[in-house]
Amino acid sequence: MTNEISDVMTDENASAKEPTQANPIEQPASEPVTKLPENKEKQEDNAEKAELIGQLEALEAELLKEQIKVKLLILGILTEKLEDGASMAYGLCLAGKTPDDAANEIIDAYPHFKGVRKKLPQFSTESAGSGDGFSAIRRIFSTR
Repeated sequence: MTNEISDVMTDENASAKEPTQANPIEQPASEPVTKLPENKEKQEDNAEKAELIGQLEALEAELLKEQIKVKLLILGILTEKLEDGASMAYGLCLAGKTPDDAANEIIDAYPHFKGVRKKLPQFSTESAGSGDGFSAIRRIFSTR
Protein backbone atom coordinates (compact mmCIF):
# COMPACT_ATOMS: atom_id res chain seq x y z
CA MET A 1 0.00 0.00 0.00
CA THR A 2 2.74 2.34 0.64
CA ASN A 3 3.98 1.80 -2.86
CA GLU A 4 0.66 2.80 -4.28
CA ILE A 5 0.63 6.02 -2.32
CA SER A 6 4.20 6.78 -3.19
CA ASP A 7 3.47 6.10 -6.87
CA VAL A 8 0.53 8.49 -6.79
CA MET A 9 2.63 11.11 -5.02
CA THR A 10 5.48 10.75 -7.46
CA ASP A 11 3.06 11.14 -10.35
CA GLU A 12 1.69 14.31 -8.81
CA ASN A 13 5.14 15.67 -8.06
CA ALA A 14 6.37 14.83 -11.51
CA SER A 15 3.49 16.62 -13.15
CA ALA A 16 4.07 19.67 -10.93
CA LYS A 17 7.68 19.88 -12.00
CA GLU A 18 6.93 19.67 -15.70
CA PRO A 19 5.55 22.79 -17.26
CA THR A 20 2.07 22.32 -18.45
CA GLN A 21 1.38 23.24 -21.97
CA ALA A 22 -1.80 25.16 -22.35
CA ASN A 23 -3.44 25.67 -25.65
CA PRO A 24 -2.35 29.05 -26.95
CA ILE A 25 -5.39 31.26 -27.29
CA GLU A 26 -5.14 34.41 -29.29
CA GLN A 27 -5.29 37.36 -26.95
CA PRO A 28 -6.58 40.67 -28.26
CA ALA A 29 -3.81 43.19 -28.67
CA SER A 30 -3.82 45.52 -25.70
CA GLU A 31 -3.52 49.25 -26.24
CA PRO A 32 -0.49 51.03 -24.83
CA VAL A 33 -0.97 52.55 -21.42
CA THR A 34 -0.86 56.07 -22.84
CA LYS A 35 -3.86 55.39 -25.06
CA LEU A 36 -6.15 54.26 -22.30
CA PRO A 37 -9.03 56.70 -21.66
CA GLU A 38 -8.07 57.56 -18.09
CA ASN A 39 -4.48 58.26 -19.16
CA LYS A 40 -5.64 60.46 -22.04
CA GLU A 41 -7.44 62.66 -19.52
CA LYS A 42 -4.32 62.83 -17.37
CA GLN A 43 -2.21 63.74 -20.40
CA GLU A 44 -4.66 66.46 -21.40
CA ASP A 45 -4.58 67.81 -17.84
CA ASN A 46 -0.79 67.75 -17.86
CA ALA A 47 -0.67 69.50 -21.22
CA GLU A 48 -3.11 72.13 -19.99
CA LYS A 49 -1.07 72.62 -16.82
CA ALA A 50 2.12 72.97 -18.82
CA GLU A 51 0.47 75.55 -21.08
CA LEU A 52 -0.80 77.52 -18.09
CA ILE A 53 2.62 77.40 -16.45
CA GLY A 54 4.17 78.73 -19.66
CA GLN A 55 1.66 81.57 -19.80
CA LEU A 56 2.29 82.38 -16.15
CA GLU A 57 6.05 82.54 -16.70
CA ALA A 58 5.57 84.83 -19.70
CA LEU A 59 3.31 87.14 -17.69
CA GLU A 60 5.78 87.24 -14.81
CA ALA A 61 8.57 88.18 -17.20
CA GLU A 62 6.42 90.93 -18.73
CA LEU A 63 5.54 92.24 -15.26
CA LEU A 64 9.21 92.33 -14.31
CA LYS A 65 10.06 94.28 -17.47
CA GLU A 66 7.33 96.82 -16.73
CA GLN A 67 8.48 97.18 -13.11
CA ILE A 68 11.99 97.89 -14.34
CA LYS A 69 10.69 100.51 -16.77
CA VAL A 70 8.82 102.27 -13.96
CA LYS A 71 11.94 102.26 -11.76
CA LEU A 72 14.03 103.69 -14.61
CA LEU A 73 11.46 106.41 -15.31
CA ILE A 74 11.43 107.35 -11.63
CA LEU A 75 15.22 107.61 -11.72
CA GLY A 76 14.96 110.00 -14.67
CA ILE A 77 15.94 107.98 -17.74
CA LEU A 78 15.33 109.57 -21.12
CA THR A 79 12.27 108.13 -22.83
CA GLU A 80 14.35 107.47 -25.96
CA LYS A 81 16.71 105.28 -23.93
CA LEU A 82 14.03 103.53 -21.88
CA GLU A 83 13.90 100.32 -23.93
CA ASP A 84 17.70 99.97 -24.00
CA GLY A 85 18.01 100.54 -20.27
CA ALA A 86 15.10 98.22 -19.51
CA SER A 87 16.57 95.36 -21.53
CA MET A 88 19.95 95.71 -19.80
CA ALA A 89 18.34 95.92 -16.36
CA TYR A 90 16.18 92.87 -17.18
CA GLY A 91 19.37 90.93 -17.89
CA LEU A 92 20.70 91.96 -14.50
CA CYS A 93 17.45 90.83 -12.87
CA LEU A 94 17.80 87.43 -14.52
CA ALA A 95 21.29 87.28 -13.02
CA GLY A 96 19.79 87.66 -9.55
CA LYS A 97 19.45 91.37 -8.83
CA THR A 98 16.28 93.08 -7.70
CA PRO A 99 14.58 95.51 -10.11
CA ASP A 100 15.57 98.46 -7.89
CA ASP A 101 19.23 97.46 -7.79
CA ALA A 102 19.32 96.71 -11.51
CA ALA A 103 17.75 100.08 -12.42
CA ASN A 104 20.14 101.96 -10.13
CA GLU A 105 23.11 100.11 -11.59
CA ILE A 106 22.08 100.95 -15.16
CA ILE A 107 21.61 104.63 -14.36
CA ASP A 108 24.97 104.72 -12.56
CA ALA A 109 26.79 102.85 -15.33
CA TYR A 110 25.24 104.85 -18.18
CA PRO A 111 24.83 108.46 -17.03
CA HIS A 112 24.04 109.60 -20.58
CA PHE A 113 20.76 107.67 -20.30
CA LYS A 114 19.65 110.02 -17.58
CA GLY A 115 17.87 113.18 -18.58
CA VAL A 116 19.26 116.40 -17.22
CA ARG A 117 16.72 118.89 -16.02
CA LYS A 118 17.37 122.32 -17.26
CA LYS A 119 16.05 125.27 -15.40
CA LEU A 120 14.29 127.60 -17.70
CA PRO A 121 14.47 131.22 -16.71
CA GLN A 122 11.14 132.63 -15.79
CA PHE A 123 10.27 136.17 -16.71
CA SER A 124 7.59 138.08 -15.03
CA THR A 125 6.15 141.32 -16.21
CA GLU A 126 4.17 143.83 -14.38
CA SER A 127 0.69 143.59 -15.77
CA ALA A 128 -0.97 146.27 -13.72
CA GLY A 129 -0.28 149.93 -13.90
CA SER A 130 1.32 152.16 -16.47
CA GLY A 131 4.75 150.54 -16.55
CA ASP A 132 3.89 147.67 -18.84
CA GLY A 133 3.82 147.76 -22.62
CA PHE A 134 0.19 146.82 -22.84
CA SER A 135 -0.97 149.94 -21.07
CA ALA A 136 0.73 152.10 -23.72
CA ILE A 137 -1.01 150.16 -26.49
CA ARG A 138 -4.33 150.50 -24.68
CA ARG A 139 -3.88 154.25 -24.41
CA ILE A 140 -3.23 154.54 -28.14
CA PHE A 141 -6.38 152.71 -29.07
CA SER A 142 -8.53 154.24 -26.34
CA THR A 143 -7.98 157.80 -27.61
CA ARG A 144 -9.32 157.13 -31.03
